[in-house]
Order: sequence, then C-alpha cells, then structure tokens
Amino acid sequence: MTFAVSLRTALLDQLGKDWVVFMPKWDVQRRCAWQGHGAVPVAMLIHHTAAAATDSTNPKNPGNLHNANSGVIEYIQHKFEVPAANCTLDRDGRVYVHSAYPVWHAGLGSFAGKKPWNTLGVPENRGNDYMAGVEVMSKGLKRDWTVAQQDSLVFLLRAWRDASGWDNIGEPRRPRHRDWTTRKVDPVYTNTEIGQMILTYGFAHTA
Repeated sequence: MTFAVSLRTALLDQLGKDWVVFMPKWDVQRRCAWQGHGAVPVAMLIHHTAAAATDSTNPKNPGNLHNANSGVIEYIQHKFEVPAANCTLDRDGRVYVHSAYPVWHAGLGSFAGKKPWNTLGVPENRGNDYMAGVEVMSKGLKRDWTVAQQDSLVFLLRAWRDASGWDNIGEPRRPRHRDWTTRKVDPVYTNTEIGQMILTYGFAHTA
C-alpha cells in the first residue's frame, strides 16, 4: 500500500468526504520519498498563510465561506514546481490536500538543541524531506483561526498520525514554522494554545 492510499483512507476516516478536497496530482510523488523511518513523515509543521479574505471568526462572514480563499489555495498549489504545502486548511474547515509526499514548505532551519523536536531526527535544512506542512488560512496578525479551522486541524493531525504510524499528536509531532527557523513568526499561536485546541476540538465540525 502506498503512503498516498494510507493518507487518503485516514483523511476520509477522520474528516469525512465533505471536508477534504484532493487537488490535482496530490498522490503523485514529484520529489523524493519521505525520509523518516519507514518512508513516512515524522511530524506536521504548522504554518499560517499570512493571506486570507478576513480575520473575522464569525462563520457567516463572507471571507469564511466556501471558495472565499480559492486564490490563496491555488497559489499554494502552483507556487513552485511542486506545491508549497501538503495541505491548506481553509477558514470554513475544509482541508485541501496538495500532496501526500515531500513538497517545498519548511525552508532552511534546524531543531538542534530545541526540545522536544530535536528527538525527531530531522537533519539541518532538510525539513521538507522529513515533515509534512499545513498552511492554516489566516492573515496571521492575531489569533484569528475559526472554530471550524481549529476543529479540522485536530482531525487533520490525527489523519497524518494514522497514516504515518505516530503514537500521538503531542508537541513533538506538531512543531510550528517558528520552531524550525527564527526567520519565521508563524503561527502566532503558542504550542500550549495548539495543545489546548487538541483537548477542546476534534469532536464534531461546527461550520
């Protein structure tokens, strides 16, 4: 069974077919295979897009509705010869799957001396080969993730856990981009706040 098949099953099991959009060629390996043990990713690196139609958390705001951020999603899909993220989490809670395999998202960075991520075994500057990346649709200037996004983020992490064989989705498995490199500030949420989302959400979609 390929990793893409395992991931598709896990995503549909966790999120349901109405909440996952598989983008063209999402299951095609266009770079290398995953370099983590067992040819699977070792973590999910969390980003924010720094672009969104709104920073309102009201689910009825036009910028939080289906297709309101399609331009950003297409940009992530086509920015490089491979996508700029494995998944994009839109403001209505839908997850757009760009690729099941390594893409360009992490950039230069290192976990050297950074607990607890230094236990992941990711070599310096090779985050793309070892970690999946999710872009959370957000202006990135304040804590503006919608309830639907926080809910779906938990389901998304669980799906990658199931496909990759992780024991859990604790802090080592969900570093932020800013934990990988000091060049970045995303996302604005602390690791503790993301941990609280995992305790609070992931029970039912509310969008």
